[in-house]
Amino acid sequence: MRKGFKFKTDEGYEYTVDKVKPKYKFAAEGLCDNPESKNPKIVIDPSLLPRRELAVTIEEFTHAFFFEKTEKKVRKFSATLTKYLYSQGWRKVF
Repeated sequence: MRKGFKFKTDEGYEYTVDKVKPKYKFAAEGLCDNPESKNPKIVIDPSLLPRRELAVTIEEFTHAFFFEKTEKKVRKFSATLTKYLYSQGWRKVF
């Protein structure tokens, strides 16, 4: 994923995705802004191992589309999808 990737949610919110370390005040590997904030962003820590990067990416994109869902539900979904994709041979190519 290149810095500055953009996408729109089904509700028309436009997000920018950057692979940068989340700000130090958050103990997080990724963050997703509220879709109603000005210029919402997703940030993903670029130092993550590939499988964890996939899980965090899925989690943050899920937040963007379903911001009202709880963190617990989003994490369960992302962990399940990551496990399935890995079982099917999906891997990051460098």
